[in-house]
Amino acid sequence: MFERKPKLPEGPDLLDRVVAAGCQRVAILGLHARSGTRTVLSYLVRRIHARSWPIAVTSAPRLPLEIEFEQVPAAQPVTRLALPDGAFVATAADTVRTAEGGLELVEATSWQTPLGPVGLYRVFRGGEVDLHGPSETHGMAEVLARLGEVSGGLVVVDGGWERRAFAAPGTVDGTILVVGSSYSPSPERSAAATRYVVETLSVPPCEEAARVAWEETASSGAAALLDARGKAIGVLPPGLEDPTRALESQGKAPASTVVLPHGLNDEFMIPLVRSTFRCILVVRDATRINVAPIYFKAWLKANGRFQVVRPMRIVAVATNPANHAGPDADPVRFRDLVASALPQFSVHDVVLESGDEHRKPAWKFWE
Repeated sequence: MFERKPKLPEGPDLLDRVVAAGCQRVAILGLHARSGTRTVLSYLVRRIHARSWPIAVTSAPRLPLEIEFEQVPAAQPVTRLALPDGAFVATAADTVRTAEGGLELVEATSWQTPLGPVGLYRVFRGGEVDLHGPSETHGMAEVLARLGEVSGGLVVVDGGWERRAFAAPGTVDGTILVVGSSYSPSPERSAAATRYVVETLSVPPCEEAARVAWEETASSGAAALLDARGKAIGVLPPGLEDPTRALESQGKAPASTVVLPHGLNDEFMIPLVRSTFRCILVVRDATRINVAPIYFKAWLKANGRFQVVRPMRIVAVATNPANHAGPDADPVRFRDLVASALPQFSVHDVVLESGDEHRKPAWKFWE
């Protein structure tokens, strides 16, 4: 059978953006349940295969509420994807039995999941495969790095917002955000909500003194306190109900920067917002910022600041007009709404970019 290559659209498509960014390990991060990450992942696999490039994929395990398609109740969430011969995957052992495509084990790993140990496999017969990678951040980083070495190509991982640590800088070197029109009650509000999320994920990098302080104190669980010159003036012990009292009683030199060991949540943020104390709050990366929009905005408005040790690189944003709770949005209009809200990023609708290609049987696109 002759191989049918789909006609590529004019102008840079989503894969072109990834290539131009020079990324080797790319996360597809859904901002909400059923955002459409599987569609974007499938699109990239098709595009990469059309260029005869090597490809490796896996999926960060989702919470049950984040599954992208219907599954048996109480089953462990997986990402089912059509893959061509020659692709590499990282998935749990139990998923191999349900794979339509043929998988051969290339390498075992030490990472365990409810579906068995994660292994690296090569697809020797094209077909649908269930993906279920490691849930631990360190495990995902190790597996993605090894997939890149084994495959010699681009490594792509998809996952949901509730376990977004898989998209942390260091684990991947670029991220594609995916948002659907169902993110908020209207397409306009969904675009605005996306702008807020991008603002939190685009927090700037910290100064060198704060980075060094994080490297030295993060493992202890204590927050490092720095003065305006970047000099260490103390630590903030974990478990304080109201951190403002400790921060305001550090002696003559007030704390100008608070370097947090893990993440930032509302419990820590609310007392600070309600106080008159202001500083720079530093976390490892933007996936560790879990603060409600009202407190995030209030802190910035009151001259507080957020910074990260490892900044995230957002490569592009993908839109999905489907709305599982109501009428679908117009795909072109929704894409344009998000593009207007995020003028600094390229915004793509992969179905529109695919033309008639998406109408072909997904399970044998390589023929």
